[in-house]
Amino acid sequence: MGVIIAIIILGIIITIHEFGHFIMAKIFNVPVREFSVGMGPRIFSKVWHNTRYSLKALPLGGSCSLIGEDAAGSGDFTKEEGVVIDDEGMIDFEGVKFTKEEIEKNNFAVINPIKKFFICVAGPFMNFLLAFVLAMFLVQETGFDVPVIAEIAENSAAADAMPFALEAGDEIVELEVPGSKEKIIAYRDILLFLQIYSSEISEKKLPLAITFKRNEETYKTIVYPRYDEKLKRSIIGISFSTLQKTPNGIVDTFKMAGKEFYFYIKTTVMSLRLLISGKFGVKDMSGPVGAVAVMGSAINESAAGGVSDIVLTVMMLTILLSSNLGVMNLLPIPALDGGRIVFAAIEMIIGRPIDKNIEGVANSITLILLLILMVWIFGMDIYKLMTGTLY
Repeated sequence: MGVIIAIIILGIIITIHEFGHFIMAKIFNVPVREFSVGMGPRIFSKVWHNTRYSLKALPLGGSCSLIGEDAAGSGDFTKEEGVVIDDEGMIDFEGVKFTKEEIEKNNFAVINPIKKFFICVAGPFMNFLLAFVLAMFLVQETGFDVPVIAEIAENSAAADAMPFALEAGDEIVELEVPGSKEKIIAYRDILLFLQIYSSEISEKKLPLAITFKRNEETYKTIVYPRYDEKLKRSIIGISFSTLQKTPNGIVDTFKMAGKEFYFYIKTTVMSLRLLISGKFGVKDMSGPVGAVAVMGSAINESAAGGVSDIVLTVMMLTILLSSNLGVMNLLPIPALDGGRIVFAAIEMIIGRPIDKNIEGVANSITLILLLILMVWIFGMDIYKLMTGTLY
């Protein structure tokens, strides 16, 4: 059951992304051949307002097919496979008909770069909007894990921090080890930071700089973690409350939802940074198979707490994946929305269209490389599933 729900979640997130492109294309009168929910063979399909709307067999996402989106060179759409010209001279894409002049004027390849920019950015925007709206509901139900210290152990590294000893009630706002610094907005940030930089803290015995707020004043202190022979790891001596801060009113809900949303965006960006820096490798990445497996496991585990726990888990996973998809699609890589945004920005700067052959080659090469990477990640996910090392 968990895996089925996870697949549906992924499908909804991708469909909402494509819906953003669709709405903006319609606003700018860019011809849309088809908007699909799902992938694979069509189960149901109908042409309405000169766009084909389809429901497809596999609930793995969706698509928005714009005329001219992948065109390079002449942009002669009359020669595309499956296209006919009817008796009235209309170019017929399986029942979706446009005049030659309409296509030549409004297809995606030739429209104003400002329109291209908004069409491309609309997909990630819808993912961010979905994540933020769900975050509002989530913090209303579960609250937000503020990084406030509950207790300091006696004679611990935290109690002996210099120049300021840490105290219960202090709110952590930043953590830093030599070469790495992270803003802290949630208790989860602290757990993630300590996990990522555990070798620097435990093995290399590097100091941990902690910036904190006390009585609305900000201080910075240095902690030297102490190695515990019994636990076989370095100890700081800080305990955090497991209580969540709940919002008080709509304004507070917006603020907490913003923090919740920002946490997932920051986590995605941090993962990319660690991947580029080499701290994480390609073997640490997961694709759709891994994502569905992990999500399905989380949903199944939450079932013990009843329907409410399942709903909250689904909500949290949707926020995570929708934020992740939005960020990944904004990367300035050809074939992704971010790459198209870069090309549109270049067109705005130079005041003329980029050679479509250059853009087409860049998109094609990048797409091949992305497909190779996807096949590699797919293989790694299957291997991890078979060996029990995915979780």
